[in-house]
Amino acid sequence: MIGWNHVTAKGASEAVKAHKKAISVVDVESGVCEGDIQLEIKPFESFSQINKYTNYLSTVENLRIVSESWSEDDGLNIIVSLRAPVVLAPILEDMPEVAQVEMNGRKSGFRGYKKMVVRMKMAEAVLEPVLV
Repeated sequence: MIGWNHVTAKGASEAVKAHKKAISVVDVESGVCEGDIQLEIKPFESFSQINKYTNYLSTVENLRIVSESWSEDDGLNIIVSLRAPVVLAPILEDMPEVAQVEMNGRKSGFRGYKKMVVRMKMAEAVLEPVLV
């Protein structure tokens, strides 16, 4: 049986706090991101558009796609891991498929990922003439 003394318990508690703090960092004012970030993809036209987008994401230096998930309730979420501090929003906004990026720095989910909302470009609806 392992006995926990006060010093060991305190060290373990501090390690857990440091890990939670290190999971993701988003400085909203400067735009610098580091660690694991959740990209919430809001409206998108097709999964083909998402495939193009993830291909662009995979070319970003110091960025690795950790997971992709989709549900009817939550939409599409992509978790990315940044190995070094990166000003991520302008990089994402420069991608051809992206209309806008909102960075709020709030945590989401049980893992406490910082969240950015990525709004995709939508094709403009072409109105057909109506005969009267």
